[in-house]
Amino acid sequence: MKYFNKLLGMCLLYMACLLTSCINSEDDLHGKWQLKYDETGTTHAQHADSLFYNFQKGSFSQLCLLKDGTYETFFGNYALKDAEISIILLPESLEHWIYSDYVGWEEGVRTFKIVELSSDVLRLQYEGKEMGFRRY
Repeated sequence: MKYFNKLLGMCLLYMACLLTSCINSEDDLHGKWQLKYDETGTTHAQHADSLFYNFQKGSFSQLCLLKDGTYETFFGNYALKDAEISIILLPESLEHWIYSDYVGWEEGVRTFKIVELSSDVLRLQYEGKEMGFRRY
């Protein structure tokens, strides 16, 4: 089963790279983004400023700074299409004990509408509510 999960993750990463290779906004998206506010209810208010999204050529990671000074990272892949970004987390991320508090996406998948993307601001929308990030 672990072999299958790893193979699935590698296939998703390859597909995400192929899908995103021709998108111009990809350059603006690359890098680390710090969560400043979350109206979606995905994360709790106390997690603002302690969550980071990182986008790099089809690879996605979410870094969560925990109250005890440690951190956890969730990995996945993303694909851009028009003004939307779809993020698929690797299956092993869904089993982590802090997943529901810091991510909590149903089945580890989320598609956001990109409301704003510039060199220093990223605003994503899910079901009519926004998450705002600053470049870190």
